[in-house]
Amino acid sequence: MSEGKDWAKNICLPSALLSGALSIMHPPLYAAGLQAREKLDAWSRENSPAMQDALEHWLTVYTNLSMMSNWQTPLHQDPQSRSDWYDLLATVSEYDNCFLHIPTLRVQLEYRPGTIIAFSGRLLRHGVIEEGGDWCCLAYYMWDNIHNWLGVPRPDPMRFHKVWDELAKIWV
Repeated sequence: MSEGKDWAKNICLPSALLSGALSIMHPPLYAAGLQAREKLDAWSRENSPAMQDALEHWLTVYTNLSMMSNWQTPLHQDPQSRSDWYDLLATVSEYDNCFLHIPTLRVQLEYRPGTIIAFSGRLLRHGVIEEGGDWCCLAYYMWDNIHNWLGVPRPDPMRFHKVWDELAKIWV
């Protein structure tokens, strides 16, 4: 098995759990991501055995995943996404003095190991300043052009009452 496949296999469970969190935070985006995953799987079966093989361990509804390690991320926005979609950032490793800056909201959040945050990377300018340690972040996100190519309709924007309704289904 290649190193890439080993790595994908090792993050299967966290990726699936984070997708599960998205299903609660933004059910329409989760459903669109799941539909994109299914369509990509069907396309790759007929057109790309290598992609089909890689998708075997891709247990997230997000179409993209980036890993950042031990570097500062300048303030930026993510133009490939949509303003009403949530990117999901998960930090791992051991480090100190790391902060996520979101100047649009005038906040600077302490970004400790194990932090998980979801927000619109297109709508909110953001960046990370890290001052020491072995910092690593997994950034899960979706690109609008991939959904368009696969013919996945854009999901409805998330509203608080939708989250409340979904939680009520679980509690009842």
